[in-house]
Amino acid sequence: MFYVLLTMFAGVGAGWLLRKWKPVKYSGAAVTVVIWLLLFLMGAEIGADRELVRNLSSLGLQALVFAAAGICGSVAASVILYRLLSRKGRSGSGDAGGEGRR
Repeated sequence: MFYVLLTMFAGVGAGWLLRKWKPVKYSGAAVTVVIWLLLFLMGAEIGADRELVRNLSSLGLQALVFAAAGICGSVAASVILYRLLSRKGRSGSGDAGGEGRR
């Protein structure tokens, strides 16, 4: 887990340093393609695992509950964070979207 976080923070630092380089501004499309490819490959790997496919009915409900809980938690955290940040933006210098900082 340490290496995952270290890699992510290194990416944040690289993005900050390279923020004015045009290809970095359009990297969102590449990230989307890579995520879709990753999801496809994960599905292919699961489909190739015979034991997992055999036990899918018993694992399915548990996986559904965990996925739903993860989604609900992410949505709740996003709403809370959005509300906190939008409050701070309104009480600031009138620059709620951070538009003047570029």
